[in-house]
Amino acid sequence: MTGVSDVLVVAPHPDDDVIGCGGSIAKHVRDGARVTVVIVIGRERSALDDAVSDAEFAAETEAAAKALGVHRCIRLEEPSRDFALSRRVHLDLVRILREVRPQVVYLPHDNDDDVEHRMVHRLTVEALWMAQSEFFQETGGRPMPAPRLVLGYEVWAPMARFQYAEDIDGQIETKVEAMRAYASQLRHAAWDEGIRGLARYRGAVSSGSGHAEVFQVISLGAVPAAGREGGGRD
Repeated sequence: MTGVSDVLVVAPHPDDDVIGCGGSIAKHVRDGARVTVVIVIGRERSALDDAVSDAEFAAETEAAAKALGVHRCIRLEEPSRDFALSRRVHLDLVRILREVRPQVVYLPHDNDDDVEHRMVHRLTVEALWMAQSEFFQETGGRPMPAPRLVLGYEVWAPMARFQYAEDIDGQIETKVEAMRAYASQLRHAAWDEGIRGLARYRGAVSSGSGHAEVFQVISLGAVPAAGREGGGRD
């Protein structure tokens, strides 16, 4: 995807951006794009990483973003498991969209197993419509043009069918490095090995070899109408 100057990635939780589209992020950065990542929901502590302080976890997030070359990482810190699709959180994302004015947007695909991923999918689709409308003037920004491309990535539930594949053979090591920055999360599962294996499988399926990330195409040059779950459903 050449000729893209600004990219926005919306992630439900820390590390979802790395798992879902970290290779594509690194590729955009290589091609000169500015990438902004919005992490909607804050950290959920577990018995495996409770000794890791919030400052240490924030440093992991910053290290992962740095590894990918992310221009800016915004954490909304919404509460885990109490997350709600309120007007306030919609307007928070609309403000960011109107500021960044991205040509490409990434968000979780519409049928991910995690309920918060599906909620963030719906939040982002709705906020994209809101950001393009003449309403919601309290955000202070001008309506934004429609992104050229809106893509849904996979994390918890690999897509049975996809519409777009991105070759990340040259970025797979960068993606794995970014995942390893989340040392606390690797205590839960070997995500670094998992993302390498999934990318290898997606490369074999899409082109016969190499590594790839695959996506649901939600829109091309226009955003789905407000209230819909998104276009291009599997």
